[in-house]
Amino acid sequence: MPLEFPKSRRIFSARERENMAKRSLIIVESPSKARTIERYLGKEFRVEASNGHIKDLPAKKFGVDVTDNFKAEYVVMSGKAKIIKKLKERASKVDNIFLATDPDREGEAIAWHIAEEVNGSGKNTRRVLFNEITPEGLKEGMANPHDVNMNLVNAQVTRRIIDRIVGYTVSPFLGSVLYRGLSAGRVQSVALRIVCERHEEIINFNPQEYWTLDVELITEKQEAFTARLHHIAGKKPEISSEADMQKIVDAVRNQDFVVSEVKKKDVRKSPPPPFTTSTLQQDAASRLRLTPRRSMSIAQRLYEGVDIGGGEPTGLITYMRTDSTRVSDSAVKSARNFISSKYGDEFIPTKPNVFRQKKKQVQDAHEAIRPTDPTLLPDSLKGKMEEAELKLYRLIWQRFMASQMTPSILAQTTVDISAGDEHLFRIAGSIEKFAGFRKVYPPVREREELFIPKEIEKDDKVTAQDFLPEQHFTEPPAYYSQSSLIKELDAQGIGRPSTFSDIIAKLYDRKYVETGNRKLVPTETGLLVNKILVENLPDIFDIKFTAKMEEELDEIETGAEEYLTVLNDFYKPFRASMDNAEEKKSDIKAQFLEETDEKCEKCDSPMLIRFNRSGEKFMGCSGFPKCKNAKPLPGSKEKTDEPTGKSCPDCNNPLVIKRGRYGRYVGCSNYPDCRHTESLGTDIACPKTGCEGEIVEKTSRKGKLFFGCGRYPDCDYATWNKPVLYSCECGHYFVEQRSNKTRGSYYSCPECKNSYDSIEEGEEA
Repeated sequence: MPLEFPKSRRIFSARERENMAKRSLIIVESPSKARTIERYLGKEFRVEASNGHIKDLPAKKFGVDVTDNFKAEYVVMSGKAKIIKKLKERASKVDNIFLATDPDREGEAIAWHIAEEVNGSGKNTRRVLFNEITPEGLKEGMANPHDVNMNLVNAQVTRRIIDRIVGYTVSPFLGSVLYRGLSAGRVQSVALRIVCERHEEIINFNPQEYWTLDVELITEKQEAFTARLHHIAGKKPEISSEADMQKIVDAVRNQDFVVSEVKKKDVRKSPPPPFTTSTLQQDAASRLRLTPRRSMSIAQRLYEGVDIGGGEPTGLITYMRTDSTRVSDSAVKSARNFISSKYGDEFIPTKPNVFRQKKKQVQDAHEAIRPTDPTLLPDSLKGKMEEAELKLYRLIWQRFMASQMTPSILAQTTVDISAGDEHLFRIAGSIEKFAGFRKVYPPVREREELFIPKEIEKDDKVTAQDFLPEQHFTEPPAYYSQSSLIKELDAQGIGRPSTFSDIIAKLYDRKYVETGNRKLVPTETGLLVNKILVENLPDIFDIKFTAKMEEELDEIETGAEEYLTVLNDFYKPFRASMDNAEEKKSDIKAQFLEETDEKCEKCDSPMLIRFNRSGEKFMGCSGFPKCKNAKPLPGSKEKTDEPTGKSCPDCNNPLVIKRGRYGRYVGCSNYPDCRHTESLGTDIACPKTGCEGEIVEKTSRKGKLFFGCGRYPDCDYATWNKPVLYSCECGHYFVEQRSNKTRGSYYSCPECKNSYDSIEEGEEA
């Protein structure tokens, strides 16, 4: 029987809280989410965090037995053993365990793994879903506990297995035909294909010449305006040369210009629906200049709770991974009441706006992204949260409010002017008659409207003052921006909106794309990788195939499809395609070994253009591995040592930053005569009490970069995170640069754990 909750700040009464606290544990995946929930439940109620996934496929081996029904070997992730131990200890002291991880596939898989670890003693373990971290959202979730949804788990596991198969099979293949370190992904590589195909379309574009003709006109009341040639003998003009244009100018120059028609009508612009994950990322990119990863990281914090005063976190938006435009009745009512009191009843439609879903497969378990409290105005939060958080909250609030407002009305005027019997010129424009939803959600850019005389009427004669022919050339399609690529991926059904940010981030991380004027341009490496995959594995990295795979994952989620069927249907043709590609590996590799006219100085064999491990081209002997002669390409820029501004203590020559096998280091510019070397310093003092050393850049035995005290072994201070000189609010003199999948790159104070999304190095907080 569902619990009855009192209407109060906390969802349990004092007695209920006391009893429940003794026998119940809530497990979420995020510490910040745990703190927000604890605010409403009370600190005496136990809430713990798993810090994301606790188990995954092994990092250093395949972990999937394709011969035994795709049995997956899930292992405890690095660093999670202590967390699991803590959760088990807490679970042993309670009767009930509530798994409150995020309400999606990934959250369900996390809940499943947690249940496996903590439920060994047969505890009453139930799954609860919180669409919003508010008293109302917690009340609804806790009142409706259920079992872990294995359909959702199976969908996530299937996706994970397929991604593992593709990554562990195709990535080594790429490395063997081009160079090591390359990667491929089921969705990542299709996104790369879309970017590369647009690039090919642009570079192969053949511009076509065309002309337009404007005429400057003046009314009898001396009002000047400009109209454009619209039709010739009832057809759109196709003017491809200056000579053709001159014939038209000559034909109309001596004609009478008469207003043949004046059309005036009201055009209604309907409000947009509230945000889904995809549209939020698109709008955040175009309006706020936020990358998809950044916008999703901020949205996560707004959902889990931020401190807006009083030292306690507050959940400000509903769950931010959703395809749905559905909104709860209570939220609609709250919005309509606010709009009425703030702007007037003319801004409220007679009935609440309801938006149809445009996509076939929609994850409708959660509402659209909206503010948890529509009456919490963005302006009231100024100075109470980070600027980026406030900007995104304002955008979400504006979009939601606009979705429940009346359409905007534009008064549109179209004027046709005839020049003789065949030539028709036209001018059109509009002005805002009623703002409607644009009152809170104006367009990004207002279209520049042409001047139209107010009193112009049919049959009025106007005089041609000047003719303005202009040459143009057709333009290629634009490169994708992050926003437009997300829109394309969403339209094609490639990936899930919740993964778009990671997909794009991977393209950057792998250096498959670069940004030019905020556009995604494929690098040479990206083009080569795409060429290999499309030419040799066309069925696997096909847009329609990938979209169909997403549909099948959705069907597993709903129970309409068996996960083993999907895995088998995928693996058999995939394995056949890979076997075929492996057979052609030598021929594929030969395509990228460009022979030069030069001969090897050591063995007289032809020199080839090859790739090194970093993807850089060099010239190597075709007799490799017997002959290992190699040299830079003619005209290539050799890496130069960076000056340090310091002198060598042994010979007084300049010290420079060099690059060796194990990373960067400081060495004497007079090498090999002087072999003085030292670690690369950061100019940041070691934080250990009593130590007078400096933090320096080091490299582990496995080649991984870390930072430690230069006085080692006398001082053992070390960290994997790059220290950056910046005065934290707590007074600590440096912060550490960190990164994770959820938030991306950020900075954290090692002393007080305060974090910053961005900083100016060397400056005060």
